[in-house]
Amino acid sequence: MKRTRMAEKGQRSLSFTAYAVTILFTVFSLIPVLWMVSSAFKSDKDIDAYPPKWIPQIPQSIRVTLDYSGLEPMEQADYEKDAMEATWFPWMKNIRENIGEVRITGIRDGKKIFQAYTESSSFRAGQPSIVPSTLFTDRLMDRKLPMIREKKLSTFTWYGDGGSDVSDGKGVAESALSSRFADFYGSSEIIQGKIATIEEKQAWTRMFDSFIAVNKIAMNAAGPLGFMKYFINSAIVTLSSVAIQLFLGGLAGYTLAHLIANKKWQFFWIMFFLATIMIPDISLLLPLYLLMKDLHLVNSLWAIILPHSAWGIIIFLFKGFFEQISKELLQAARVDGATEFRTFLQIVVPLSVPIFAAVSVLTFIPVWNEFVWPLVVNNLPQYWTFTVALNDLQNQSNVQQNMIMASSFISMIPLLVIFVFAQKYIEKGVAFSGVKG
Repeated sequence: MKRTRMAEKGQRSLSFTAYAVTILFTVFSLIPVLWMVSSAFKSDKDIDAYPPKWIPQIPQSIRVTLDYSGLEPMEQADYEKDAMEATWFPWMKNIRENIGEVRITGIRDGKKIFQAYTESSSFRAGQPSIVPSTLFTDRLMDRKLPMIREKKLSTFTWYGDGGSDVSDGKGVAESALSSRFADFYGSSEIIQGKIATIEEKQAWTRMFDSFIAVNKIAMNAAGPLGFMKYFINSAIVTLSSVAIQLFLGGLAGYTLAHLIANKKWQFFWIMFFLATIMIPDISLLLPLYLLMKDLHLVNSLWAIILPHSAWGIIIFLFKGFFEQISKELLQAARVDGATEFRTFLQIVVPLSVPIFAAVSVLTFIPVWNEFVWPLVVNNLPQYWTFTVALNDLQNQSNVQQNMIMASSFISMIPLLVIFVFAQKYIEKGVAFSGVKG
């Protein structure tokens, strides 16, 4: 006999509407995220383009061959300076273009005498100090060449008379970018070599240079670890805050739920912890800063961690969940001689994984994204968290929009990982930690 499924009238249309609305809201919420990820791989010109371009363009490799045949021989340093001028000056003129790398090859009488190479991440990191404007002079490169060598922003390989033979090129590539490079070389009297060829190829390996550029820029302030230093600082602060909240909040919640027998005293402490939620965070900045100053903790990670040691809302959530645990089970542990701390660790904690996961996420997200307090209490770059570093990054002249998008995408990865792996525990914890009606 065929089974028939009974359904209330209108149930299918209601389910369809619910799914449609959910999908619609999901799509709209993902649009900014997808735009951020896409923009991390685009140039400023493509980001500002109208109509918007969603698919990133592959960066271009500009390969220029300069011919020094018929010219007076120069010293190796003079050739290097000419190669740097042929790289940095026209690149600055076309800074908004999607250039991934520039290769300059010098030839004389059909033989390669040098090759210079500069990738876009190095150009972005060095642009404010090497070419801060489009005013180009030969004397400018005399001052900047030692800086390029010291910071290793460009590589220069000298072959001299031992270079390989070079075949004839195809002239200037038929593209707007190559033509602008050719026009610059033709109109400038700074470059000594004559254009032999300008080729343009796709540089797939330079797609991630916005991420590399962010790290190189951060090295000037944070040290050898670069932007990873800020990431590590945020991880230390966030994980330490989560651990302290779980320990202190769990113990306080267990005490309120099972150890305080006096109802009036229990009600007083519950109201006390809930009252702390009503205090605006901004009003606590000055008292907290003065406290950290008296403790000699300003400009340290401890100054960021300690204010997150106990939140009233966390204690309240723990209390609501622990009240669901059987009192008979706890009493049996006490009869067997277990101390309250052992009862908490061996019985309560294993039964409370959902609320511990929910509290971890509820603590992780605001601490990871916190900006004002870390900015106030720390003014040394080596103690900055990710959010403070992002703010500083946006104020630098050599930082483009794709670098900001790249760093924002990196900061979002831990949050996505937390939600993916802890989702089921979060749902259980929220479901069981509410106030019983």
